[in-house]
Amino acid sequence: MKQPRILTAEQAYLRATADCARAERCRHDLMQRMLRGGLSREEIEDVLDRLEDEGYINSQRYAQAYAHDKLRYERWGRQKIRQGLAAKRIAEADIRNALDELDEAEYREILGEVVQRKMATITAESDYVRNQKVARYAISRGFEPALVFPLVGSTDPFEE
Repeated sequence: MKQPRILTAEQAYLRATADCARAERCRHDLMQRMLRGGLSREEIEDVLDRLEDEGYINSQRYAQAYAHDKLRYERWGRQKIRQGLAAKRIAEADIRNALDELDEAEYREILGEVVQRKMATITAESDYVRNQKVARYAISRGFEPALVFPLVGSTDPFEE
């Protein structure tokens, strides 16, 4: 089995600065990489604090970039984006700010595209079943049910 490479704190810092220069990174991801590099938690905290002080990492900036990219490229809704950021241990205030900054028109347009594309691929014995499948798919992508149901039509068989 391959042994993990042991890094010094300075080597880890230099690698992290290069990595942060290429793309937004969060504290949690960098910590995981440094743990695999064999650094102690104390050394990692020192490196991460230095990176924050120097502006290489910023959780608010990361949350905004993450939310924007996941919406635009992955077609994720707010709920899935929130879960992804929470898994990376981003502060709730930063998550809320990032979600608030998403363009509402673009968000609804992407939701419409997700629904339309899925509608075209679903075959079902009735409109009700097709609408249920499409709604379930859009909700699983993180879009809010209150926005999804009006787009797919009623999913309540008893509604008049």
